[in-house]
Amino acid sequence: MKISAMLVLLAASGNMLLPQVRVTVNAAKVRNTMKGGIGASWHAIESPIPWADHEDPVFGSKSQGGSGWGAYPAAEDDAAWRQIDRHARWLGLDWNRVELEQRIYEPQRGKYTWNSPEMRVLYRILDWCQRNKSDVFLQQMWSNVAWNTYPEWRDTASGRVHSAPVSVEDFADGLASLAHQLVHEKGYTCIRWLAITNEPAQRFSWFQMPPNKPATLGPAFAAVRNALDGRGLTSLPLSGPDYSYLPEFNPHLIDFGEFLGAYDFHSYGADWDWRKQGSLTHFEASLARWIGWAHAQSKPLFLSELGTMANGWGGNSPAPGSYNSLLKDAELMIRSIAQGVDGMNRWSFLNRGDLDGQWQLLDTWDPAAGSMLQEYMPHPNSYYIYGLMSRFIAKHSSIVASAVDGGESEGWQRVFVAALRSPAGRLTLAVVNDSSHPFDAAFELRGLPAGTHLYRYGITEAEKDRTDLRIDPQREILTTSLTDTLAPMSLTIYSMYKLAHGEPGVISDAREQ
Repeated sequence: MKISAMLVLLAASGNMLLPQVRVTVNAAKVRNTMKGGIGASWHAIESPIPWADHEDPVFGSKSQGGSGWGAYPAAEDDAAWRQIDRHARWLGLDWNRVELEQRIYEPQRGKYTWNSPEMRVLYRILDWCQRNKSDVFLQQMWSNVAWNTYPEWRDTASGRVHSAPVSVEDFADGLASLAHQLVHEKGYTCIRWLAITNEPAQRFSWFQMPPNKPATLGPAFAAVRNALDGRGLTSLPLSGPDYSYLPEFNPHLIDFGEFLGAYDFHSYGADWDWRKQGSLTHFEASLARWIGWAHAQSKPLFLSELGTMANGWGGNSPAPGSYNSLLKDAELMIRSIAQGVDGMNRWSFLNRGDLDGQWQLLDTWDPAAGSMLQEYMPHPNSYYIYGLMSRFIAKHSSIVASAVDGGESEGWQRVFVAALRSPAGRLTLAVVNDSSHPFDAAFELRGLPAGTHLYRYGITEAEKDRTDLRIDPQREILTTSLTDTLAPMSLTIYSMYKLAHGEPGVISDAREQ
């Protein structure tokens, strides 16, 4: 039924007012097929990295490793890992950024510790990804080894973490040796991408040179690419630059692209348009240009970290996990998907929550006691809102055409939609309403078999801060009569997947298995 005829019938029946939002989706028109999916950051770094109540005089931050360490159980704790397994499967994490530092595998030049405690944690993480068909974006965060630190910084813990390698060749040889161990010796086929350093090119950054300036990235990428090729890892692509923000579109910022098989950026600063005068619109426009540039080279573009700092962060601040922060993150994801992004990664799956804010999806650490919890619990808002996005989107889904007519309030667009079709053809729509009032909505869905049914799932501000939510199908809807009311400050999912709360999320679609 055409949307105009449907609206006349609805108005005549008195069931609802003429809709304030009209959504059109064409499931047959593919915008991009994602080379990744939706996941979260996992790390295998457990040894403490310096943090304090005051900023470091050289690097300026309080937590020198950010929150990229701690909160994971020992590899031998089977009961704890069973809990991690269950929650990660519920979330449907299918494109995970797996992080490490050189110290855990090469603490001395040429001396490899393939069975260190943290390497065993790494194997646990990779085993989960391999077993559950989740793709891995392998990330070396920093080196943190005295033997390849600049002499001026060798005797300081902060300097060792932040230092770029003195010998790029030794750095590359070590990283290629790790990749060979994981791919060829251990047989991890889940590793699809490799990134050589975290968030370079800022004062607080890693990969720095004395007195505190960014090292040039090109030689390092060239050396790693050469070392990988020399070990028969020609099909393992590098990704970069892994900048801590999305810069204004300027391809000249990446003069080492010939060594990369993918591009990736982080996003923490964007905020709602209505609160920060078009912040997300500006981000979306810039992202679209970067995506178009990357895809013109047949390379994917990832948001390899995302979160919200706009409401506060640092220390044990709950702001990164607040309802407002997570709903904004969902909107950023929806708008990024609509532009053709290839994968997104939440910072982070497990996190102490007392280093630079409460970023975690799952609570495993007790800050008061300074020890691991016995029972792992969903972190409020983060677990459920991010889970609504990740549970129903299979890796390598196709982003299909969608458009919104209406949905404005206070001078800004407030309703946004992304539509994805899984490799097996299952449609999922994600809709966010960031306004303080509801919108009646009507949907026209094209390119689907007759009689297709969708299942509705959702979360509203009434459920914020809860840890006991159940995400069950709220109702079944025939696509030819899909109308709904979008609640204020809400995320709604319409999907051909019927998932009860007790079932795991979708990771790899049936046709890929």
